[in-house]
Amino acid sequence: LEVVSDSEQHAQLETNNDNDVASVVAVSNQQHEQNLSRLLDHPQVKRLLGEDDELSVQQKVINLLFLSAAFGYAIYTIFNIDSGMTRGWTVQEQVMRIPLDNWGAYESYLANKPIVTKTLINVIIYLLGDWLSQTAFQGKHVLNFDISRTLRNGFIGLCFGPLVHQYYEFSDAILPPENGLVTRLEKIFMDQTIYLSVKCSIYISAVGLLAGEEWPTVRQTVKDKIGGVVLTAWKFWPIVHCITYSLIPAQHRILWVNCVDLVWNAILATQAQRKESVFEDLEGAEEELQPNLSAFAEPITVTAASGDSASNSITFFNDTTSSSLDSDDITDFNSGSNSTTTATEAMAV
Repeated sequence: LEVVSDSEQHAQLETNNDNDVASVVAVSNQQHEQNLSRLLDHPQVKRLLGEDDELSVQQKVINLLFLSAAFGYAIYTIFNIDSGMTRGWTVQEQVMRIPLDNWGAYESYLANKPIVTKTLINVIIYLLGDWLSQTAFQGKHVLNFDISRTLRNGFIGLCFGPLVHQYYEFSDAILPPENGLVTRLEKIFMDQTIYLSVKCSIYISAVGLLAGEEWPTVRQTVKDKIGGVVLTAWKFWPIVHCITYSLIPAQHRILWVNCVDLVWNAILATQAQRKESVFEDLEGAEEELQPNLSAFAEPITVTAASGDSASNSITFFNDTTSSSLDSDDITDFNSGSNSTTTATEAMAV
């Protein structure tokens, strides 16, 4: 007949309880790791974290061909402006003549075909601005951009070209900047209110419609974003237009504004394309993965009997700041009262 003392029974129960707790915690941690892995592998979450921005090799080749054709044609045109005229010229003379003759050719086109010239420049600025907003402005590779979005932006620039030309002609007619400081301030105020609001609203609408969005969605997007765009513009354009209407000759104001537009269109394209999409993607991923997310919030309770006393329980709350539980974290499981423990190792997401 084997006799076991009360203390030995208590020690045996303590060991069994510890083993049960460790087993439950291990299973719980494994489930959480699987849920977290699924969550981080979800396409919308990866897009949210910027991990799916890398394009395929085929897309990068297409982008490379597009950039090579665009920049190649521009470089060829610039450096061959004096083609057929350089016989007997030294290299130094050719280099000195290239900028001057390109400027002369621009002024000639501007005088003969002002709308076509300004529209062409507008298209180039819109294409370049959107490309920069997707690459250089976000610290990404020069080939890692959405070519369809860039081409859509260039089409918007094509449509805006004649309208911008007509607006500046109208503005100079009703408010000649030569009339003094007050008139210049009035022109700047008109630019930053009526013209800016209308142009930016049309731009954001065009971006959405060309991307395939429905009109109610586009209209709501304009309402949500126009305030932020106008506020950003008020921080940017008034200083620029102080130079526009004070130092830049009338015939070259479009060129000056278009050069500054290179930066502004990149800012505008970034705001029009990226804001709010983050929250929409997060909501979509959360709805799809809600069962996995809810698992992190459910407590696990382990109950064990301890001899002649009432059953004791321990509850583990599975919050997003914990991943595992060491034996040192278990707090007096057999104390005769309920106790709550949270794992201590941080799980950063």
